[in-house]
Amino acid sequence: MPLISKHKEVQLHLTSMYDSLQDRIEHMKKELQTHRFDYEQACHRHIESGFQFEQAWLRADRNYQNKFREFETHCILSDMLSEYRDEEGNFIHLSEITLTLDSLLLSFIQQEAYEVCAIIKMWKDHIYAKYQLV
Repeated sequence: MPLISKHKEVQLHLTSMYDSLQDRIEHMKKELQTHRFDYEQACHRHIESGFQFEQAWLRADRNYQNKFREFETHCILSDMLSEYRDEEGNFIHLSEITLTLDSLLLSFIQQEAYEVCAIIKMWKDHIYAKYQLV
């Protein structure tokens, strides 16, 4: 007989993954500040130069937008997973997590938001790396 139940193993895995997700979000908040600062600097340089540094400004804008999209996607995942936690921190309705993640993926595929899909798929794979929840 195993020392720890399959259900408890799944809970530990999901909790570890959820904590990693929260850590990643906190790290991205700092990265967003850096990207925002870089964008503002590029904007000021572009204006002060008489609009000679458009490519640098556009690149900084693109970098900021990409990082924001990544941050926003991680927040969506965090909010979604939070809805499947009970007051003790255990994940409930595990099969619904699968359905919700699949629904999110389909929604973003229809919007052709493939960068967002890649992030969701990465975390979905991470969730199921050891355990099939359905």
